Amino acid sequence: MSLVVPLDGVLRVTSRFGVGRGSYRHGGIDLARSDGSVYRCPVKAPAAGRIAAVWTVDQPRGGFPYGNAAALLDQDGVVWRFMHFDQPPLLPVGASAAAGQTLGLCDSTGNSTGHHLHLDAAPGGAVDAATFRVAGKRIDPLRLYANSCARAAGYDAQVFQRQITLESGWRPDAVSSAGAEGVAQIIPRWHPAMRGRTFDPFASLAYAADLMAAHLDHRGGNYREALADYNTGRNSHGAFRAQGYRYADAILKGASMASTSELEALRADRDANHKEKMGALTQLGLVIEAANRAGAQAFHGGDWRAVKEAERFFHDPRGARTGAN
Repeated sequence: MSLVVPLDGVLRVTSRFGVGRGSYRHGGIDLARSDGSVYRCPVKAPAAGRIAAVWTVDQPRGGFPYGNAAALLDQDGVVWRFMHFDQPPLLPVGASAAAGQTLGLCDSTGNSTGHHLHLDAAPGGAVDAATFRVAGKRIDPLRLYANSCARAAGYDAQVFQRQITLESGWRPDAVSSAGAEGVAQIIPRWHPAMRGRTFDPFASLAYAADLMAAHLDHRGGNYREALADYNTGRNSHGAFRAQGYRYADAILKGASMASTSELEALRADRDANHKEKMGALTQLGLVIEAANRAGAQAFHGGDWRAVKEAERFFHDPRGARTGAN
């Protein structure tokens, strides 16, 4: 089962994982909404599990630093912590929680400067009920969501992890010189279905995983060809296609192990490729518009269906793959 996004709405990361905070680094991500206030929005369990610990403002020092908070141990052994609820968590310690069940409502209790949800994750970890502290290594929760999105789409999770490392370095606020935005580096002009949502990491990861699965289906399971398609387009040839293969090979060999300078060089190539591919896609859009002006009567049945399929994929590759209208 796919992980449930912890909040409804169009989300944004207000403080990312690992950012320096004086004497320590942020051990999770802070989430708010870009389409409205997050205040009193329901916080949902990402997966089924049980409540391992709770924390409230009735604790000494007003519940500092967690405020009203809950910890969930899910069925895969991941400890999730959710902080800064408005009231004590809705479920007591030991209670079972279903995936998507509301655990509390967003607020700004504890060490918080504004309404948001702090979310962190520790695979194989444990939480001390007396202190609410986690034993075990915390990781960026977005990595777990990326794995979930990849599995749901039928795309290799390890390849997807390497791809996101190359694309953005897991920065939900990343913007490239070619206009690619967010953790999955989606260009809104290419993907109208994602306009206004490119900085929502959960939406972007799901969209990118589905897009890559569509490329993989088209290439009969060949990851090198699918990744090259993603980088330089399905009909690229010659030296331009070779750049797509360079991108693919870096990911398949393990881009996460590349040096910073190597990643920056790959990203510079990617941005140049994006700009060239933009020109090609613009021409495709013009051809689709011309075909629509001519109408179905100007084409054989199969050719007209190909035009409409190209149009659907041009506007919404995720919807085209799933058969949505």
